[in-house]
Amino acid sequence: MLEQTRILKFPLPGGHGFAAEDANNLNDKLRGKIAEVIGMSNELNGPDRVVDGVFVQSKYYRSASETIAAAFDSSSGDFRYNGQVLEVPKDQWEDCVKFMRKWIEQGKVPGKKNPADAKKIVHQGSVTYQQAKNIARAGNIDSLIFDAKTQVVTSISVFPISFAVTFAHSRWRGESIKDATMAALGCAALSGSTMILTGVLSAQLLRTGIGAFGTTSVRNGVQSISRTPAGREIARRIATVSLGKSVAGAAAVNHVSRLLRTNAITAAVAAIGTSTPDFYRAAFKRSISWQQFGKNTAINAAGVITGTAGWIGGAAIGSVFPGPGTVIGGLLGGVGSLGAGIGGTTAAKFLADKFVKDDSERLIARLQAEIEQLASKYMLTEDELEYVITKIDQTINPKWLRRMFKQKDPSIFLRVEFEYLFKAIVRKRPKVSLPSVEQLERAIDEIRLEST
Repeated sequence: MLEQTRILKFPLPGGHGFAAEDANNLNDKLRGKIAEVIGMSNELNGPDRVVDGVFVQSKYYRSASETIAAAFDSSSGDFRYNGQVLEVPKDQWEDCVKFMRKWIEQGKVPGKKNPADAKKIVHQGSVTYQQAKNIARAGNIDSLIFDAKTQVVTSISVFPISFAVTFAHSRWRGESIKDATMAALGCAALSGSTMILTGVLSAQLLRTGIGAFGTTSVRNGVQSISRTPAGREIARRIATVSLGKSVAGAAAVNHVSRLLRTNAITAAVAAIGTSTPDFYRAAFKRSISWQQFGKNTAINAAGVITGTAGWIGGAAIGSVFPGPGTVIGGLLGGVGSLGAGIGGTTAAKFLADKFVKDDSERLIARLQAEIEQLASKYMLTEDELEYVITKIDQTINPKWLRRMFKQKDPSIFLRVEFEYLFKAIVRKRPKVSLPSVEQLERAIDEIRLEST
């Protein structure tokens, strides 16, 4: 969601204008309107937004006179945005209408002769000029409220996905519908609240200018990849899935660059957040060792990284399967993020427990990486992964490692050796249907009665 805003431009001079557009657009969506920011191409005199089919031009200046004057050509004095509604700061609206009346009276607004039409042209924004300035800066109530609203919209899609995956995992472990529902609701609530908190903290950091870090290298990397036909198609598909509309060329490259940059910062914030409790336990409570802290941090980071990779990988699937692949990629992007996070964290935890590596044991490291990917792909539960690792333990010996060493492509060798275990587990899983409305209501009633 962050990459769909202009948050990276908020710290720049005039960044409050971008903040105003994003804030007004978000508030329109929350009111049930179909709103979209379309002014990213910087077309001369082109609209900034479209709301329920109406083109909108946003102007946010220090005073009403400056706001209205900015909508008129400095040479001819004529209104520059025919066919568009002029969106102005909430606190300047009345004065802006008065100034617009005068411009109409002077014949400077083509197609308008009645001064009363000023109210039709000038639209009151949902935020004031000062609120727009505050939203563009970090560390104040207005920017925190804006970020919270933005992340709530994002977390709405995470809640049902998290519920469905957790419910299925619980049922595979043999839990009752009531217990599975309780676990799924708890996990969904935790996932949503974690996403909101992580998103808000990331957005606040991006306002400090940290988003500019690595901008050139990220963009150059994406541009380099997009010089090939396959790279251009992947960038186009990822941008299309992310934005929910067809994007190509430089616009796709720029969006993917923003996507990678903002997701990197979000992933870092999430990894730090999940490791903070363990840091407290190691540094102050002395209840865990620093070695345990390092191990837990690595496991948490694996979950965050595989979750982010799952989203981008799911979106990229659309580049492999044109047409419906875009839709499939979007769906798998959401599920892949959650599934890869679950599988990656679970695999990292179990493999960290099972294997103690020396620097020379790169074959075991390669095996670990491959098993982590398979665990993410098949979304194994802890019990299922324990079974797989038990089977792998029975296979690994010096002779087997020598066979692996001789392989030109160890990844293919490892998948041939072990992927059948994962497929067999999936085939044995009982089919899980989400609870009906009646079952869900009954389970929630039981949970409520037990908690009182």
